[in-house]
Amino acid sequence: MPITGLTKEQFLAQGLYNRVLACWTNFSEVAPEALDAVYNADRPDGNLRDVLTPLNIGKEWLFGLTLKHQPRTAALLLDGGELFVRVREAATDAIATFTMDLALEVQNKIVCINRLRFDENLSDPGHQAYMARLEANLTRRDGRPRKKNQRQFSLPMPLREAYYTRFDGLNLPERPVAYPQRILPWGINRPWESLEGYLEGLRGYTKKYQPWFEERLPIQRLEDRKDIPFMAFLDTRTKLRDGDIFFVKNTIQDGTVYHIKDDIIEDMRVLSEPAEAFDRYCEHILLGREGRFDFLPYTSPFVP
Repeated sequence: MPITGLTKEQFLAQGLYNRVLACWTNFSEVAPEALDAVYNADRPDGNLRDVLTPLNIGKEWLFGLTLKHQPRTAALLLDGGELFVRVREAATDAIATFTMDLALEVQNKIVCINRLRFDENLSDPGHQAYMARLEANLTRRDGRPRKKNQRQFSLPMPLREAYYTRFDGLNLPERPVAYPQRILPWGINRPWESLEGYLEGLRGYTKKYQPWFEERLPIQRLEDRKDIPFMAFLDTRTKLRDGDIFFVKNTIQDGTVYHIKDDIIEDMRVLSEPAEAFDRYCEHILLGREGRFDFLPYTSPFVP
């Protein structure tokens, strides 16, 4: 059954808990408090995600690297509606009294474009300086040299540039509060699914299959438990044992993408043509085509 998603009208409808405060289609409309919430580095309570820069620069820039590596998907995004930012009341006032979502309409359904905070996105001019400061703080805290694991680098370069450099993954929201589906490459901070979480969700698979993976892949956890070694960044399943899930190694970032179909772990395969596979798959989803996309022609056997 094809994914229908939300129309723009549905996406902007008033939610039960999160009232829609504004919809901006032009950077000149952005309220001063929103600019402060995104760009003021001295905020003691942290910044909101930077969904404003793409509104200022435009979607040709936003999807430029997607067009380079994923031309079918990018064509649909570029031919879609204008970028806009939805402003909603926040469920908590820990950071701000409002939250913002960057989106556009493609084939009559809303696609949300995730972003990290200002300077945290790989394409941001201040990203390298931000990483240097972060790693210096981690080193001082732990009393030993520390490097921040950037999960984007676990992916093959075409996928990293297409979906995780100028933005942080895509989302087809299921209901007006933008509850994230995981059928498009989703953001690293949503977060990606750990192997442990995946196996626990299969009800009884952990005891048998955690050793199965550890015998075949170098995915032992490191001293820092935040460095989760094996994570999924896309999951097409709508129910157990019916769909595809894709994993990458985070602590040995060699760009290999592992494919499990219908939760048959022993038949795990490797994507041999990841860029082609994902471009055709994302096109399939955005167009709302009938039937399930077949990844198998783009895979090869997994050899431990």
